[in-house]
Amino acid sequence: MAEAQNCNLRLSGHVDDIDTKEKLPNATVKILELEKYTTTNRDGDFIFEGLCNGAYTIQITHVHCDTLVQVIRLNQSVHKDFGLPHAKGMLGEVTVTTSIQPGTTGITSSLHGHELEETRGQNLAEALSRINGVTMLQTGSTISKPVIHGLHGNRVLILNNGVRQEGQQWGSEHAPEIDPFIANRMTVVKGASSLRYGADAIGGAILIEPRPLPTAQATNAEFNTVYFSNNRQYVINGVVEQNVKKLTALSWRLQGTYKRGGNTRTPDYWLHNTGLEEYNYSATVGWRNSRFQSELFFSSFNTKLGIFTGAHIGNLTDLETAINSKRPIQNIDAFSYDIDRPRQEVSHYLVKLRNTFNLTNRRRLNIVLAHQENFRQEYDRALITDRPELDLNIGTTTVDANIENTATVSTTYGVSAMRQQNVWSGSRFFIPNFVVWNLSGYAIAKKSLNPNLNAEAGLRYDFRTMETFRNQNNQVLQENRNFSNISASTLLDYRLGTGKNLLFSGSMAWRAPQVNELYVNGLHHGTANFEIGDPNLKSEVAFIFSSQLKVNIDSSWMVDVTPFARYINGFINLVPSTPPTLTFRGAYPTFRYLQTNAFFTGADIAVTRYFTPLVRANAKASLLWVRDLQAKDWLQQIPSHRFEGEVAYSYRQFHPSENYISLQAVHVTEQTRVPKNNGDYLAPPAAYTLLNMEFATMFHFLEKRLTFGLGIRNLLNTRYRDYMNRFRYFNDEAGRNIVLRLKYRI
Repeated sequence: MAEAQNCNLRLSGHVDDIDTKEKLPNATVKILELEKYTTTNRDGDFIFEGLCNGAYTIQITHVHCDTLVQVIRLNQSVHKDFGLPHAKGMLGEVTVTTSIQPGTTGITSSLHGHELEETRGQNLAEALSRINGVTMLQTGSTISKPVIHGLHGNRVLILNNGVRQEGQQWGSEHAPEIDPFIANRMTVVKGASSLRYGADAIGGAILIEPRPLPTAQATNAEFNTVYFSNNRQYVINGVVEQNVKKLTALSWRLQGTYKRGGNTRTPDYWLHNTGLEEYNYSATVGWRNSRFQSELFFSSFNTKLGIFTGAHIGNLTDLETAINSKRPIQNIDAFSYDIDRPRQEVSHYLVKLRNTFNLTNRRRLNIVLAHQENFRQEYDRALITDRPELDLNIGTTTVDANIENTATVSTTYGVSAMRQQNVWSGSRFFIPNFVVWNLSGYAIAKKSLNPNLNAEAGLRYDFRTMETFRNQNNQVLQENRNFSNISASTLLDYRLGTGKNLLFSGSMAWRAPQVNELYVNGLHHGTANFEIGDPNLKSEVAFIFSSQLKVNIDSSWMVDVTPFARYINGFINLVPSTPPTLTFRGAYPTFRYLQTNAFFTGADIAVTRYFTPLVRANAKASLLWVRDLQAKDWLQQIPSHRFEGEVAYSYRQFHPSENYISLQAVHVTEQTRVPKNNGDYLAPPAAYTLLNMEFATMFHFLEKRLTFGLGIRNLLNTRYRDYMNRFRYFNDEAGRNIVLRLKYRI
């Protein structure tokens, strides 16, 4: 007999530390299927009301404890107590939190539930752009980088499994070499930088974390396949993990991804040479007992990317014609998987060893050793030699050691060091060889001032030295430059009442100029631009203020308002410079690195309304204004305002986050806030609106869960161009894209 529907059930409970038996206030309790959450009160209690009978996955996180995930079946109102293991807060399922998180300073937003699943097969920036306040800087249809509140590149720190990603990320078309399938959680820290990992995250930090290794004695496997109709791209991914039965302290995981796609299609034509091929894999092995935990992680990322042929123009007249044309003037309007010149071939390898020693019940020592190797080869359009015109190898070694103390005042004291060396070869000079050393020390303190108020403060000092080797008049010119400064941050987290939190965050951060900003002078083939640096650039110093009001009213209304302001002294910006540059390889738009003082202000606003536990509507707005204070004008190359709306219906009571249909509208305004004397090669494109649709259903196959997903991006096949795409000079954006997803869990 079918189970009668009852949606008046209550789930209440209490959360404490299973080791110290202390009550845990401000623990985040979430029902994953319904994407609802609350926080425990000063006594560690929580409550959900208006639940239907069925099975729910409950996830509980707290700053000082491991994440707990447990399935509860409701057929009547239940009160249940939960105990969280007292250990370093290892990241589990994806959550949205407003509490102070270990290792972060600032306000966070995360992908969670079906939103993460809908991004499977996309690159990292495309996935992160689902988070309010995050956009993309694109170079054609194959390359994109995340942008947080108008800032990108070295101002956005990306942590891959706890290690800051280091490669040739200075280029605007150098996408992060990370396989998103690794991630079980993607969190964006908006505003203040994470002092624990670096002072240069002026724009914010992005945490990419896999789920913890399994501790239950079982073997788990998951297989994903994705198909994209627009460029006929197919993706295959698999992961297998196990906790060794006869040696329960030992666990391991293997993961791999392969993808291949052909030319992208706009609503009216194909884009020649925009295919891609990528294969990635990773392996993790961990040992865990009550006194010692160790984890060894290795990942390999390998990609081959075509660069749109129509962006490389032979002479100044053709360049002007191409920029003012509605269709590319140099293009083969046909589909192909072939990847010809111009193209990029990139490989990135990371190995990390993390050891944690539990010195006492409240004190632990963490030591992280990591090494990364990044290989980048760029091939120009003209076949002058079989060798790549640009061949870069950068190696980075990092060590971080810190002691965490979880007493009444929770403290972290740490030191870190980095050595980085870049070796250039090829037939064209672009950036010099260099060696960088970075030494730093930091301290972070957290304290509950009263049951409703938490505070955090941090201080960091960095010393950075850069030694460059440049070829000038057939002689090697060696130059040393030193940079140093302090960084500081504060955060107040005030609990206004049940389901209401108010956060204030302020920080001072700084960033040394990068080698390309100082010394670049030549053709950057990936962006089809001629770029010119300035060796007299100084460090950027930023003062960042942000706040967040998050309200959860009876689990039916959720409101998130995050205003921010950021003043950057000495902001370094890559701006268009006319006229274009004519080289023997062709004619290219010219860009220069200029320094000014800039003021960023804006807000991220999100409202969610649950009409029933299975019907919801979302509305989001991301607003941004940026002024050039020296020129008393707007700043160039800044994202415009963005608005989103979504309605969703979960048509099954059980696992509603895997059985739903939704319709989404995205509206991006025209960027009218540009300098009076624009100086750009093409005026900002018009505003555009896109419709997207998502559908998912879960059923059992061979007694295991199989999830099928169908997504349609740009449902109406709208023709548009985006201001943040460097190839908007030459072509339209991609047209309609039907996405098919299959996920099988064992």
